[in-house]
Amino acid sequence: MAPFSFLWRAIVLEYGLRHPHTLYVKWTFGVLVVSAILFLTLRLWPSATLSPYETLSSALNAPEKHLLELWSLVEREDGAGWIARLELSKVLLAHGEAATAIPLLQEALSLWESPEARKLLAQALEASGRHEEALAQWKKLLPDQTAAQAVLRLEKDKLSAARTLVAKGAYSFALTALAGLNSAEVALVRARALAGLGQNGDAAQEYAKYLTNFPMAAQVQMEYGQVLERLGQTDKAIAAYRAAGATGAYRLGLLLESQGASNDALSAFLRSVDPEAKWYAARLLEARGRTAEALALYQELAKSSARVADDAAFRAYLILSRQGQAKEASAYKALLPPAFLWLLGETIPTPSLRPDPWGAVPEVVAVAEALVARFPSRGKEWASISLEIALSRASEAETLAIGEWYAKHGDWRRAYTLAFRVLSAFPCSRAYRLAYPKAWEESVLRWAQEYGVDPLLVWAVMREESGFLPTAVSSSGARGLMQLLPSTARWIAEAKLGIQYKDDLLFESDYNIRLGVWYLRYLLDQFGGNVAWAVAAYNGGPGNLRRWTADLANPLDFPAALRSAETREYLVKVLNSWLIYRWLYR
Repeated sequence: MAPFSFLWRAIVLEYGLRHPHTLYVKWTFGVLVVSAILFLTLRLWPSATLSPYETLSSALNAPEKHLLELWSLVEREDGAGWIARLELSKVLLAHGEAATAIPLLQEALSLWESPEARKLLAQALEASGRHEEALAQWKKLLPDQTAAQAVLRLEKDKLSAARTLVAKGAYSFALTALAGLNSAEVALVRARALAGLGQNGDAAQEYAKYLTNFPMAAQVQMEYGQVLERLGQTDKAIAAYRAAGATGAYRLGLLLESQGASNDALSAFLRSVDPEAKWYAARLLEARGRTAEALALYQELAKSSARVADDAAFRAYLILSRQGQAKEASAYKALLPPAFLWLLGETIPTPSLRPDPWGAVPEVVAVAEALVARFPSRGKEWASISLEIALSRASEAETLAIGEWYAKHGDWRRAYTLAFRVLSAFPCSRAYRLAYPKAWEESVLRWAQEYGVDPLLVWAVMREESGFLPTAVSSSGARGLMQLLPSTARWIAEAKLGIQYKDDLLFESDYNIRLGVWYLRYLLDQFGGNVAWAVAAYNGGPGNLRRWTADLANPLDFPAALRSAETREYLVKVLNSWLIYRWLYR
């Protein structure tokens, strides 16, 4: 943006909002003098003080009375400039000057993506009559309720609107868009919206309408089968999966196996191209003694990028080792993650590290710290905005410094995500410690000691369960740092600990950690202190774990006995994290 362009903006804005008829020469001269002084102060010595934020703080108390101050900040590419752009845009929109607000909001979004800025831009574009552009911005904000209402308002093709709303999870608004419409395609979109809302009975009827016209639609037959399965209509679900061909073969195999029809299940799994289906096929083949066929599938999967690749490599290693083919087995041992090496009792190789990147504390971090101290109510928010803007051009050392600032101020989730970003490209000790932090250390150590649980295991579970987000809620309703289901949490709190229980308490870090650590102790006791079994039970449930492992003969076959793909993945992730925590902190 050209220097001093804010002067013209200020004059135009003041003139438009305060002087609708006349722009006096004396007033204009005053504007120029004041603005020039502000410009020189803020542009020539931008890092000397917190003066931009002092100006901002004063202006935000009454934005319409401090327009010149806000305009003087919009040239800045930091938090002060970003906030000034948004505040000016709000004033402009309130006074019907949407066209002037648009470039300000576009500049803000180029600095840092924010739902608030995008929503204001969508409003400004719509108010300016630029409906197609506005619609594109609103779609990016879905499933936000205001955005969904805007899509209904602006999208002329209601079926197209409904498809967009379903794809983004705004299911109830999709049903509104479809009101009064009737066709096979409408029935399909309506079915998907109803299924998304959990109204499976109504969804099944709509799927049936569509399939009457298009019975060969494999993906739709698959979706129909899943709805029927949720309704408990197993026979109809099996028929739908069969009609879906290879697309439905995996789900078909699972259903048939659950009914004891293992031969038919094996045939279904072998018809599927899904890696999970091939995994289940290999397990069934191995159980029947058809080891060579199972091994061929394991070897194929082990060399793929599928999520079952590490499980398959482990099975291939075990089979080849048991056959005395040590050389062939070693090739698959090299593919094993630390979790499986630990189960084998092998030495875990330590990560290869690069030297920690160091440098002077980035100016933006120093400013962030000063903002928190100077502005108790707004400082942390402003600091975060400034840091997020700086991240777009930050080096590894600067990114880590910003992550360490977040950790210092208790935002472990953001610190962890930033460290993970660095770790993938620049593995170093600083990044590892930030990606595997001792979050909420006081609470973890207190309750780990109280219940006799390794605190490093607590952090590993917390990391993989919630990513250190205290407000996390899963699709199954599990809550908080340790992702406890309300029913389990109530049982622990009231029946075992004798303490008060409310659902909202699960979002309080200390309370959630206490219940989660107690539950880990309980599971360790249930499974003889075996960490791997306790971790698997934490995810899959102790009852399921006992059922899955009822016929287990060799402890090394434990991971493969887990019927849930999610639980198998969870076991490896938590054990991997635990091993890294042990390497870092022991």
